[in-house]
Amino acid sequence: MQHAPREFEAETLAADDPRFVAALDLQIAQMRRVLTLMAPSSGAEALRAMREAFPDAAFGERALAVAGMRE
Repeated sequence: MQHAPREFEAETLAADDPRFVAALDLQIAQMRRVLTLMAPSSGAEALRAMREAFPDAAFGERALAVAGMRE
């Protein structure tokens, strides 16, 4: 397992940067994995769990993850 250097700084990515899209897709996939494992009984419960597990994610990202599981 690799460790980040102590002086690690995250860079901000523009929305049109392909790395941004890839990072967003990865985060949504991780959210869906959490939802699959916990099997929430309602959409409200799923959104609450996403807020607790991914507090820095925007509501829209959490909603996309929940919507993908309800299809």
